[in-house]
Amino acid sequence: MKASKIYAAMYNPMIEESCFGVISLHKTRKGAEMAMEFHKAVELKEWKEIYKDHRAPCEFGRFEKWSVVEMEVLE
Repeated sequence: MKASKIYAAMYNPMIEESCFGVISLHKTRKGAEMAMEFHKAVELKEWKEIYKDHRAPCEFGRFEKWSVVEMEVLE
């Protein structure tokens, strides 16, 4: 039986202390990449809001990571 593929949009909020978690699952790589970019945009908007009145300690995303991972769905 042929296994089908799915794509996971993944996010790690602190690369030095945490691990990746699944944001969402998609039938296509493009769908997962779009979800990842949407999530990144939401995080950037929140980051800008937090640091709007004072200097940020580092650039956005320095300790975060986003990724798309291909997975097989098994029966």
